[in-house]
Amino acid sequence: MPLTDNNEVLMVKQYRYPYSEVVLEIPAGKKDIGEEPFTTGKRELKEETGATAKEYIDLGQLYPSPGYCGEIIWMYGAKGLEFGELNPDEDEFLEVEKVPLEKAVEMILSGEIKDAKTQAAILKIKLLIDSGKF
Repeated sequence: MPLTDNNEVLMVKQYRYPYSEVVLEIPAGKKDIGEEPFTTGKRELKEETGATAKEYIDLGQLYPSPGYCGEIIWMYGAKGLEFGELNPDEDEFLEVEKVPLEKAVEMILSGEIKDAKTQAAILKIKLLIDSGKF
């Protein structure tokens, strides 16, 4: 979950076929075989937003559907962002958007942000910031 120096969440809008809608979410992607989750997170941040970070924090794992599949989502917070060129996958059509952290929390509570990993990461970062740990 990338956070700018102005406390904005760097998010991407992309069409998600299972829901037939554009979804606002944090950058994410599939881990390559043998790739470490942290390496995946840094790669996806760069590919989808063009950003790299000076500092990362481990936000833990998320089991999105434990009764249905064995997927694990590793989440990281990122700050001290520096921007370069986007490099999305060939089949990705993304729009990058900066959302103030407080507004992102409101969007979660109002149901505008529906993605589970995005909700969890944003709320974790908010709590960590409020407690002085990020």
